[in-house]
Amino acid sequence: MFYIQNNAWNKIIGYSEHAYETEKSEIGGMSVVVKDKDGDWEIKKPVILKQEISTGNTVLDKDALANYYTKTAKIMGDEEYRFCWWHSHHTMKAFWSSTDLKAIDEFNEGDFSFALVVNLKEEYKFRVSVWEPFEVHSDEELTIYGKTKVTKAIKKEVEALCTKEKPFTYTRPTHMYNGSMKKSTTYADGWPEYDNQRRLPLGEAMLTKKPKHVNEVIEDVDELNTDLIAGTISYPLYKEGIEKLNEELKKEDSLYQVRLLPENQKEKLLHLFPYKFVEYKTSGMNIYGSYNDDPLDDWWDDDMYEGMVY
Repeated sequence: MFYIQNNAWNKIIGYSEHAYETEKSEIGGMSVVVKDKDGDWEIKKPVILKQEISTGNTVLDKDALANYYTKTAKIMGDEEYRFCWWHSHHTMKAFWSSTDLKAIDEFNEGDFSFALVVNLKEEYKFRVSVWEPFEVHSDEELTIYGKTKVTKAIKKEVEALCTKEKPFTYTRPTHMYNGSMKKSTTYADGWPEYDNQRRLPLGEAMLTKKPKHVNEVIEDVDELNTDLIAGTISYPLYKEGIEKLNEELKKEDSLYQVRLLPENQKEKLLHLFPYKFVEYKTSGMNIYGSYNDDPLDDWWDDDMYEGMVY
């Protein structure tokens, strides 16, 4: 059995609520999972550490994490415990994104570890990852006691330890338009804006409106991809979801559109980040500035963009 008392659960949800209220961001932290006298495991002492937070990610400071490990070992003494990495998905569903799975793999130095993702509806996913002698991952039920309250102390911790992650900035120095070289500029939110987009009909209006942010588009794609991988929706429903998303983007004069993954390539979803499906409507260029004919090709190197906001 795995369980968590109301005071610990309240802290995790409280951190998550305040990070979203103030920064519209995720937040993450650590806790210990302690074996009790009955052989059950209790999540205890959740904390947040120095970190960079964003709409779709949270990155714990490596030095702060190392200090946390050292201090916790002294405090816990001879108690049997393991570490649990927890984080929020704010208004999104509680699920394991590709970014989450990559983060879980970084905690593989012991015999087993835990991971917890929550959202503001207090939904969760709780995973036990066994690393030795064989790697096995299992999502388990978590018994939760109590309701949530955001205290002043929690708010102060979030404000003191969390800094907004700087958005990735990509500026293509020059590109061809009508036979001449034109410089490109960069969106205020960090995504590239090309001169030819300004020259299209309604181009200026598109930039002054507030259509769906690219991070929101990626989140929508991630949710559909996750549902298809999990088998909670069929491919026809997945296709319908992508088509509806593109219709919504078209109605709001968005700069973006979403590429539909062919049914015979569903297995690629296990290895692809959701941003690979988002491209500029006018050029078909992937949002990272690639003119590759197929942004879903396996040659794309995810490690090039590790730590970027999406």
